[in-house]
Amino acid sequence: MKKLIILLSVVFIATAAYPQSVAVKKPMGRFWYNCLTKRVESPKRDERRMKKGVRIIKRKDVSSNQLYKLSLIFQQDEYRLGFVKGAYPSITDKSNAIIICDAFEKFSHQTIMWEYIKQQNPRYGIDPTDINSFQDYLTMRDRKKDRQYDKDKNKDVGANDKDADTEKDTKVEEPESKTEVVDKPENTTNQPEVEKEIIKTENEEPSVAKIIFPNAAIYSGTNKGCNDYLNDKQFAAFANTVAQFEDDEEKAKICMEYVYTYCFTTEQVMKLGVIIKSEPHRYIFFKTAYPKVFDKDNFLHVKQVLSNDKFINGINEIYEVPSSPKPYGVPLESVVEKCILNNQDFEKIKSEIRKESFSTTKLEVAKRLVKQYECIGSAQVKELLPLFSLETDKIDFAKFAYPYTIDPKNYNLVRDYFTSQSGKNAINTIMNE
Repeated sequence: MKKLIILLSVVFIATAAYPQSVAVKKPMGRFWYNCLTKRVESPKRDERRMKKGVRIIKRKDVSSNQLYKLSLIFQQDEYRLGFVKGAYPSITDKSNAIIICDAFEKFSHQTIMWEYIKQQNPRYGIDPTDINSFQDYLTMRDRKKDRQYDKDKNKDVGANDKDADTEKDTKVEEPESKTEVVDKPENTTNQPEVEKEIIKTENEEPSVAKIIFPNAAIYSGTNKGCNDYLNDKQFAAFANTVAQFEDDEEKAKICMEYVYTYCFTTEQVMKLGVIIKSEPHRYIFFKTAYPKVFDKDNFLHVKQVLSNDKFINGINEIYEVPSSPKPYGVPLESVVEKCILNNQDFEKIKSEIRKESFSTTKLEVAKRLVKQYECIGSAQVKELLPLFSLETDKIDFAKFAYPYTIDPKNYNLVRDYFTSQSGKNAINTIMNE
């Protein structure tokens, strides 16, 4: 009798445990996903929406793509990040969770999410991601989606419903980059210099002059800022991502953040600079990249993609001349016309500013025009200041115009215009940065 009871107990335990061991979690179906979406959307404020969404989704199972789409409901990145972190344990395919990074507008939050995924995945038996998976991330956000539950937006409205349940892995083409990254030649032996055509933008004419890109593969200099620079595949993935941003300031921030994490060559820095259309932002990125670039002795090549004399001289100032002969000819013959805002254009700017009635709108027009011409003299900045009626707008414009001035050493003329100590201090701050 005792043996029978023990035998029955073993059978019962094995029977109860078997379904748990073979159970495979699947994400919710489309109906329940739509219900969940409406419940998360119901709160009007992101803070309440985050708390409610995390509370509900803890009892559900969702795919990476479903959580990605749910996170787009949030207006602010901070609450979107809190929601995704709270719901992360409920993801059924955590190996694909990197697509969630694409839901964030700010690159800093994308980086935080990426680091969080790398930290969490080993706890679930999933290998952490690294830079080699960056290309996979770009394709994954379009291809590794929940085909079973995700509607294909490209289907015609009148498509046959019988094919609705058929799963199709249609290849989604990568968005065309605004730049064309030129591959390095395979055989670089006995080539003292590698000449390649500059990356062309969409609006460039075919007659654009050629730019010399230094080849880091045959770099013989001893002055190195880093080791093991990104290979062609990794760099192409990063460059394509940067090109998708419209704002040049965002592009420059992304490049500057990555230059401290990964190793770039002078050639790669130049190609990223071409993607950044605004020359002031391009110059700031170049200055940030120089200490960390792989082949520092070749860095004078970046002057070829600069046209402002002030910026070209700035590169000359930060460049450290190597003690040994410079490897394979750094071109120094870049002759560029000095950026000058002539009197006719300057009078046009003043006329456009005077047309506006309010100081705030005058400030907007002034910023737009200075950014358009990309150069202005310190004396001209001082002459524009009386056109603004508010002291705060004068200070704001003076701070904005400083990166565009062709003679920043004379910017004390602008500082002396201000009679208030706060105005003088604001100008001193930007001059000392």
